[in-house]
Amino acid sequence: MSLLLRIETNAENDLSEIGNYFDEISDTLSQKFYTQFWKTAQKLTKFPDLGERRDYSNPEYTNIRIWQVDGFPNHLIFYRLKDDMLQILRVLHGARDYETIFNEE
Repeated sequence: MSLLLRIETNAENDLSEIGNYFDEISDTLSQKFYTQFWKTAQKLTKFPDLGERRDYSNPEYTNIRIWQVDGFPNHLIFYRLKDDMLQILRVLHGARDYETIFNEE
C-alpha cells in the first residue's frame, strides 16, 4: 500500500531552484534529477520508514525524516508522515545548514 504524496510549497520552490541550477549545467542533468527525485519520492510512499528520523526545536518540524535522492546523494528529501500522506517539506543540498533552516522556519 502506498501513501498519498504531497509536495509542500517550500519543497516545490527547492525543486525549481535545483532544477534551474542543473539546467545551467545540462538539460540532461536536470531531467535526470527530476526523474530520480520522483522515483525516490514514490519509493518513500511505499517505504516511509527508510529515512533517518530527526526532531527540531521548532514544533512545526517534529518527526521529520531525511532520505537522499537516488543518484544524487548530496540532495536530501525532508519528509514526514501525516495520516495517510507523505508530506515532502523540503529538498535541500546536504551542504546547506538545514539544522538552522528547520529550527528557525
